[in-house]
Amino acid sequence: MGKRVAQLERAILFTKLSVALTCSWPPSPLATKNRLLLFNALWCTAFASSVALFLPLLAAIYEYYKSPIILGKTVSLASAVAQVVIKMIICRLQQRRFQVSRLFMLYFDMENFCKHATKTERMVLERYVHKYKYFHCIYILWSFITTAFVICGPLYSSQTFPTHAIYPFSVKHQPYNSLIFFHQSLVGFQASSGMGIDTQVALLLRYATARFELLGIQLRNAKTNSEFNVCIQKHIDLLRYTKEIRLSIKYLVLATIATTTTAVIFGSLNLIANQPLILKTLYATVVFSASVELFMYAWPADGMMRMSERTATSVYGTAWYNRDISVQRKVLRIILRSQKLETIGISGIVPQLSLSHYAKYLYTSLSYFNALRIMVGDPSPL
Repeated sequence: MGKRVAQLERAILFTKLSVALTCSWPPSPLATKNRLLLFNALWCTAFASSVALFLPLLAAIYEYYKSPIILGKTVSLASAVAQVVIKMIICRLQQRRFQVSRLFMLYFDMENFCKHATKTERMVLERYVHKYKYFHCIYILWSFITTAFVICGPLYSSQTFPTHAIYPFSVKHQPYNSLIFFHQSLVGFQASSGMGIDTQVALLLRYATARFELLGIQLRNAKTNSEFNVCIQKHIDLLRYTKEIRLSIKYLVLATIATTTTAVIFGSLNLIANQPLILKTLYATVVFSASVELFMYAWPADGMMRMSERTATSVYGTAWYNRDISVQRKVLRIILRSQKLETIGISGIVPQLSLSHYAKYLYTSLSYFNALRIMVGDPSPL
């Protein structure tokens, strides 16, 4: 049992560490005033650091707009930095939602539930950790390895720095040269940490999925009317919890779609350009990382949607016909409510985030890339 607890704690700790450079994991509602001040200071420092590179990258986009290759590199890297800036702002604005009221302390509720889980609950949570831990770890490691490849760009190209950012002062002499290189490297790892926010959200979605599965087990095991009423109340609370998750992450999903689409399209320009193989390999990793990012939302969102639908099957499989009429009415409401899937969506943009939507996203990105490729003067077929 101790090993299971350790696995759950390690999964949460690993996620917290992966997003440390963005300060996106909200502090505990029980945190002291000094810890909150420290957290706010670190967030402001991390945010200022990201903006300090994003603005020079915008200047570089303006400067090199007639050079498709450099433009493609700069836009894809600027999209990564823009994404971490936007995600930090969204997480900051949502921290009030993450911490206020008993039901809606999303991360605190998850950690507290894992800490006090029963044997059955722990077994289900452990199964989810074991099933997805390798994918989450590989995704995070790949994100940081991609940044390391970009940072090493000056080793196999004529660039002085990892990016083509343009500054309003000379950066050819020391100590400015070393400081700029260090800062660009730091922001690169912040962008990797920003991709870690995807696993942070995925952790919430998988936790909600596990709670729906546990609810199904409890419904099937309910023997008395009081036990059944407890399950019904848990279903109501869980629906409120998933609603808060949807409200909290929908803008993160929107920011991810916008920035990764841009990074995939412009980064792919370097794959068809006449450049050394090592540079093509570098931007192939950037494009692959960006294209996989939305998958980190779509996969757990798809799983939560399908597991919430199974609640109707679970409750219908119980001996509801032996209950009194008031309980039967509640069963009917659960079945009817379960027909409305718990989905993540943005009106007019993402009707339903799922694996099928992710496939459409890849197809659309490829179509945009083909159009842009022809515009920059390479009409050869892909």
